[in-house]
Amino acid sequence: MKKYEIMYIINPTILEEGRDAVVEKVTGILTAAGATVAKSEKWGEKKLAYPIDKKKTGFYILATFDIDGTQLSAVEGKLNITEEVMRYIIVKQD
Repeated sequence: MKKYEIMYIINPTILEEGRDAVVEKVTGILTAAGATVAKSEKWGEKKLAYPIDKKKTGFYILATFDIDGTQLSAVEGKLNITEEVMRYIIVKQD
């Protein structure tokens, strides 16, 4: 089990109650792949570097988790089809 971080951007049109549901959905995707989520931080709504689907802001979430590296492709496959998540990046911690 290695430590990883995921930063993902939630669509800004989703209201506060919906954001919590999206965070739970992403956490569910991670735990279904065998990950243990250590923490999840809400960074808030921030301006994007460039527009994505004509949106100039996004709600940022940073989460750290432990997972077997072979399961990352399954996680990425499910995140790619999650409509509420505009972008994400997963990086390995040292």
